[in-house]
Amino acid sequence: MDNIFCTLFDSNYLDKGLVLYDSMCKCIPEFRLYVLACDKKCYDILNHESSDNLIVFSFDDLEELYPSLLTIKGERTAVEYNWTCSSWTIKYVIEKYHESICTYIDADMRFFSSPEQVFQTMRDKKCSVIIVPHRFQSDKSEEKEGPMTGYYCVEFNTFAADNNGLEALNWWADQCLKWCRYTVPSYDQWYGDQKYLNEFPKKFKGVYICDHYGVGLGPWNDNRMDLASNQDGIILVDKQLKKQYPLVIYHFAGVRFINSGLIKVSSRMTNRKLHKAVFDQYINEILEKRKYIKDNYGLVLALSEVIYTKNPLMKFYHKYMMPVLRLRHLYNLYKVQERKE
Repeated sequence: MDNIFCTLFDSNYLDKGLVLYDSMCKCIPEFRLYVLACDKKCYDILNHESSDNLIVFSFDDLEELYPSLLTIKGERTAVEYNWTCSSWTIKYVIEKYHESICTYIDADMRFFSSPEQVFQTMRDKKCSVIIVPHRFQSDKSEEKEGPMTGYYCVEFNTFAADNNGLEALNWWADQCLKWCRYTVPSYDQWYGDQKYLNEFPKKFKGVYICDHYGVGLGPWNDNRMDLASNQDGIILVDKQLKKQYPLVIYHFAGVRFINSGLIKVSSRMTNRKLHKAVFDQYINEILEKRKYIKDNYGLVLALSEVIYTKNPLMKFYHKYMMPVLRLRHLYNLYKVQERKE
């Protein structure tokens, strides 16, 4: 079975993580999702929610198998350590649970249809690794952003447990152990865990650069697409290629509460129908999950953003300037309505 996934998040991401899981239940007939729960509240709640296809483990479990992670844990922020652990989480799933393949997905994503076609293409090409290009909005953006933040996104990264897959995975994990920090784009050679993916097509065999544009849609490329149909799932049409793709998974990066009554999303979509089809449903599901978590577990999820870096100037930029810079349209603001039974 190819539908083996892993992700990681803490209790303040529970709403997003549970929405991701629910979307998988709707779109993928058979799958397993392994979750690294990054704090005890998250671990306890997910264990209570767990089923046969939701398997939960903790940092203690991961660090027991890979004690080298403990040597750098205190040197990095929680976010930097989570980025460090992304590749190690894939290793853990393959080595601890003897899975023959594993795909890392970010927790702030949602499936809209099955990824079966992507895995089939990987098999047809006899590949062992999948990486997804950022596919920035334009050639100009690609030239500017690619060298700064990476040509490929850590969001949907597949590794088969064969020689080619494990060689790439082990190299990535080792590099992240050496260096994995939040920094000004282009200031350092690397950028978190992400720019290491730039090396994959050059260093390793069997790397499939995903050419399905319904995978990896996010704020950095969503204005490339228009809505072709919304009858049986969302069908996209790429403005440049004039080619249609079913939307498989959207990366909801930048969804955050400005205050208790207002949510901001990061999107450059000018197609209002596509924006509505993608974001209205997600925001509604997020609010429903927050109410569910509060009602069933007494946990009120925080509104504040996590700390990415210890650098005071970068902290100020990330907390106050980035949200403003990412607000492209007024329809990216959602008013929070009180959720009733």
